[in-house]
Amino acid sequence: MTEKLYEKDAYIKEFTATVVECVKCEKLFKIALDKTAFFPEGGGQAADTGFFGLIKVFDTQLEDGIIYHYTKTPIEVGSAINGKIDFARRFNFMQNHTGEHIVSGIAHRLFGVNNVGFHLGEELVTIDFDKELTREQLDEIELFANQKVWQNLPVRAYFPNDSELKATNYRSKKEIDGAVRLVEIKDTDICACCAPHVNNTGEIGIIKLLDCEKMRGGIRIVLKCGAFALWDYRNKYENISRISALLSAKQENAAEAVEKQEEKCTMAKHDIYSLKRQIADLSVLSANADTIYLFVDGCELKILQIIADRMFKEFGGIKAAFSGSDNTYSFVMCGEDQALQEFFLKFKSQFSVRGGGRGGMVQGSVSATKDEIEEFLNS
Repeated sequence: MTEKLYEKDAYIKEFTATVVECVKCEKLFKIALDKTAFFPEGGGQAADTGFFGLIKVFDTQLEDGIIYHYTKTPIEVGSAINGKIDFARRFNFMQNHTGEHIVSGIAHRLFGVNNVGFHLGEELVTIDFDKELTREQLDEIELFANQKVWQNLPVRAYFPNDSELKATNYRSKKEIDGAVRLVEIKDTDICACCAPHVNNTGEIGIIKLLDCEKMRGGIRIVLKCGAFALWDYRNKYENISRISALLSAKQENAAEAVEKQEEKCTMAKHDIYSLKRQIADLSVLSANADTIYLFVDGCELKILQIIADRMFKEFGGIKAAFSGSDNTYSFVMCGEDQALQEFFLKFKSQFSVRGGGRGGMVQGSVSATKDEIEEFLNS
């Protein structure tokens, strides 16, 4: 069994220990110590990383009570090592994990929902609740959660004795074998948890509930706390600054400016489509009974369908419309179905073609030059 220093003090950054096992594991070595401050992956939280001297620790895992540290370099059993965790990363996790406890505890007290899933990765934190919540309810939870941060409440992690445990009403996502470690936030939450947390809620800084989505009769919430929330705000501030500058609008009016721009784009699309319909009309007017095909610039399949269909209905035979540039063209062909299918088979045997169709119309794309297509159609 590895002595878990992080359970006694979550703020230990460096420690000395003795190597008790070193095992080759594919391209890495997994190293066990007599004690460690590295937190192994568990409870929904990613593992600690850091160094043994100059040797990088890439991952930390718990197996049958033994904590293994994964490195690219072996270390001799019996050696003394100086361990140093990436504490900046660890502290970010501590902020977010403690924030999750506050949010889950408040959500349970206010709305009776239970935390049934939790993930804390490098930049993303999610909580799964077993019931749906409205945006208004999430806003209420967020406000109360930040009030708990502002109150700078103590956070206590401890192993209660049997009588204390029986007398304590605590949250737990699963049945726990062995000793139960409780994390208690005064007047807020008591939850079974193995991970490191901050000592006081004020160290969290801020709790921000971001996205949410319904899932399996409940809801998944994305949240960020502390430094994660700061980086998220910086990223969004940079984006909104660029958007407002591009639209010549104040930041607080950016959404309204985007909506107006979207309306203009929709109107422009309608105008463009109307012009393309006129192109289709003019193209058909230039055709006659001897015209087999037309090449038109800048037209999507819908316009090509109109051109080919009108040519066929007016003159019969097999008619085709193409649009694109050398080596890649979109096309639509119309004609009597049997004759069209036979013609299309010949067309596909000559070129690299993607597409098909039935009922007197086929469409798709062809990889060929205009000269090659015209030579085939005129032959």
